[in-house]
Amino acid sequence: MTLAETDAAVKAYFSKLEPATKKTLLHDTTGPEAGADVGIIAAVIPDPNHPEFSVYWLRDACLVYHPWLNELTVLGDSSLRPQLDDVVHALTRTQQVVSLAGNVFTGGIDEAVFGVKLQKILDVKTRIGSPAADGPPFRVDNLIKFAEWLLKPEQKNGTWVADVLWPVINLDLQWISSHWNQSSWDLWWPPVWGGSYWTASLQYRALRGGARLGRAIGRDNNVAEYDAHAAMVLDYMQTFWNEKEEFMTETTVTDVKKGRSGYGSAPLTVSVYNFDPSLGCDDATFQPCSPRALSSLKVVGDRFKAFFPISQNFTDKQPPYYGFFTEDEFIGGHPQFFASFNSAEQLYDALITWDKIGHIEVTPVSLKFWKQFDSRVSVMRYRKGSDGYKVLTEYARNWANKIVLQLEKGTPSDYVLVECVDKNTGGPYGPRGMIRSLAAALGVIDAYHGLVPPNWGHPIPGSKVSPNEIPAARPPRVAQSDSCHSSQDVYRQQSQKLHGYRYSQGGF
Repeated sequence: MTLAETDAAVKAYFSKLEPATKKTLLHDTTGPEAGADVGIIAAVIPDPNHPEFSVYWLRDACLVYHPWLNELTVLGDSSLRPQLDDVVHALTRTQQVVSLAGNVFTGGIDEAVFGVKLQKILDVKTRIGSPAADGPPFRVDNLIKFAEWLLKPEQKNGTWVADVLWPVINLDLQWISSHWNQSSWDLWWPPVWGGSYWTASLQYRALRGGARLGRAIGRDNNVAEYDAHAAMVLDYMQTFWNEKEEFMTETTVTDVKKGRSGYGSAPLTVSVYNFDPSLGCDDATFQPCSPRALSSLKVVGDRFKAFFPISQNFTDKQPPYYGFFTEDEFIGGHPQFFASFNSAEQLYDALITWDKIGHIEVTPVSLKFWKQFDSRVSVMRYRKGSDGYKVLTEYARNWANKIVLQLEKGTPSDYVLVECVDKNTGGPYGPRGMIRSLAAALGVIDAYHGLVPPNWGHPIPGSKVSPNEIPAARPPRVAQSDSCHSSQDVYRQQSQKLHGYRYSQGGF
């Protein structure tokens, strides 16, 4: 299919997938309509046949909160404000639950799973992989993002952020600062005990963003410590790079006998979660267009292509499906909507950055990614406006489109995503309304339309703005189409209680 054909097909698919996904997340899995407390989101549409999924996984929930916050704070969709007020309340409550991990007094705020009424889980089988060290940084990063938006002049919520929200944020930051170099359970099932690239990346982002926020509101007692530890975490993140095979390993456990070889999709999720076009194609933060991220996409993709029966006979012109990791046996070991959408999102994000910086730098590390499309590609800089740049961007966009269209074949007829694509047939497989699949769908749709997130705290190369200064302007949505929406949203602070901020007007 030509690029024009795949673009048209993707637009048609997204036009049906997006409304179904938003409805499912807002009404079928979240809050009282789903039998949960306000702000709580079940891992799937609650199903008595899948009680092990009908719980509140903090990680999966934060994957949903992330695109919701983007749509509120970047795109100005104020209809999500009441929901996100409840989310902040729910995240705050998770710190206070007495769980098998401990409690706030013992440092046990890293519990990963709760009941949908925020009660502790006693069934050990349900909480495999808990406690998990990615919980505090993932939770606090969502809180930081919301707090920074509340500091905008039009929101007038600075006092509430400093007096009410900062103590919640600082509790997680202190936990991260004292636990960043300790082993934990890796993400996904079955988990392994060791170091996790995903967790380290969240810790780095949280410490950088937390230090910046603390300085902005005059709560800077610990921020020097957070900055210092962030620098060490960033160094630690580089140790996951496999220099020989040129891919980012997802865990320090790289022994197949222990359950992992290191090939997995978690670094792809890091790439799209920490996407920041102001950082260019930075390798250290694993930006989507970085040589390391592109090489990993190719190397890990080839491993998955050989792992799943459905793709073992694919040609070089057919993209792979992506799963959790190449030893996955969870519910049969199938391709994941979540991971595969992330792989497409990485390329849509990369296109945004290349357009911003005005060139594509093909390096010896990223060359393998490009040569799968055209053997004539060489190590050099392809400048925007040149024929070479046009060809390369079309290759990347068409590849991302093809990944999406493969997933369309496994999408149920009602467009409510399940967990997996069947590894043999390509049809839908697994529990209905899996929120990490739905979150990834929102993410890839936003990336396809050109959503540009704000800088999250990593120093911007060549910028005169202090890395501790929160960007004043809301970044635009640079759409791939000719149209763009924006609005001026006006909010007011009504009180300093946790529920004391609601929108007064706005929308787009």
